[in-house]
Amino acid sequence: MRRSTAARLAFSMFASALGALGCAACGVFGAGPATTTQAPSPAQLLIPVEQAAVAKAKAAVAVHLPTVPGRPAPTLPAGAFARPLPAHQVVGFLPYWEVGSFTPNYQALTTLVYWAVDLGTGGAIAQGRDGQPTLTSDALALDVRQAHATDDRVLLTVFSENNSVLHSIAAHPSTAGPRLARNVAALLSAGDFDGVDLDLEGTSTADRGGFVRFVASFSATLRSLGPSWSIMLDTYPTSALDPSDFFDVKALMGYVNELFIMAYDMQEPDVASATAPLTNASWSDAITLAEYASVVPARRIVLGIPLYGYDFPASSRRDGATTTGPPLAVTYREIVAAGHPPTWDPVTETPWIVFRRNGKWHQTWFDDPVSIALKVALAAQFDCAGVGVWELGMSGDNPSITAALLGGRPPLKLALASP
Repeated sequence: MRRSTAARLAFSMFASALGALGCAACGVFGAGPATTTQAPSPAQLLIPVEQAAVAKAKAAVAVHLPTVPGRPAPTLPAGAFARPLPAHQVVGFLPYWEVGSFTPNYQALTTLVYWAVDLGTGGAIAQGRDGQPTLTSDALALDVRQAHATDDRVLLTVFSENNSVLHSIAAHPSTAGPRLARNVAALLSAGDFDGVDLDLEGTSTADRGGFVRFVASFSATLRSLGPSWSIMLDTYPTSALDPSDFFDVKALMGYVNELFIMAYDMQEPDVASATAPLTNASWSDAITLAEYASVVPARRIVLGIPLYGYDFPASSRRDGATTTGPPLAVTYREIVAAGHPPTWDPVTETPWIVFRRNGKWHQTWFDDPVSIALKVALAAQFDCAGVGVWELGMSGDNPSITAALLGGRPPLKLALASP
């Protein structure tokens, strides 16, 4: 997800402001006398739910979490899930640049998602983009066969973050939806996929209603062509209760099998901070899941988890120091290879590293096996369908990451699409 933190937090501040106003505004608009009673916002009502879920998630992972800032980050012990979490899905994205050079651990997955072919104007598939040549490669065909051999579902992603392209499908949903469905159906059949993942990252509120109608028409046509094909839709952390968001989550849920929440890139724009905080931040996994579970069935939610972090040039070594330039994305594999000792942030329940490079302070905030285990346990508390990662190669198939994602038992396997 690439939306700015400011945009993603706008609704949260708006809702809090409404809660502070309470019913005092009623008298202004003639709905009744003014009163000092303050009605909590929907987000405020969910705070006890978030807190209870976080407490239970921490209890489910047998790790001592530091409560004092600056203490060494804990490691995930072999017995972290002495009481295994409920069976759940594990979704892993495999982008085109990893195909042929990285072999996923298929046994540890429920679903392998190939990313991606690009959406074109009006529901076309854009030709000649990076992901399309790989789509017909022998290497990807091998990945699909090996995934199916371990009963993994395999999805094909259709991607766009181009606002003009996304506006074209929202403006003409009754033609763009069926057109894309027919195009996708041909690709699914040719590549032996089990369904599609829609990674369509819009930002315009004006396209919100049209996008719902697009997904509805796309879904109806695709299911008429292949009833057993699955549809997963990628959404933002703030989408559930934000009426200005591109995604109308409650309406869209009726047309897809699952929602994949891209619960990352939640860092503050001007300070070194966590990309996927568990709790106690302007936005967090706990807030995200509480809001989603309040409007859609949690059993159809997949919580996205990053296998990367951000290296922030910082003004000091202090936790959460202001930044002196844009952050650089770094993979978990690169972070481990750098060898800097991580410390634990008890506010967001994530690790971070501080070091100097060329005389300047840097802070790297990321997720490790412990913070991932906590997120998996949190998803279990909300009875989610499971968890997923962007993207598989970023961890280098680290066994501790795999153990954290599984939560003490094999992944849930789903029925594959009929031939």
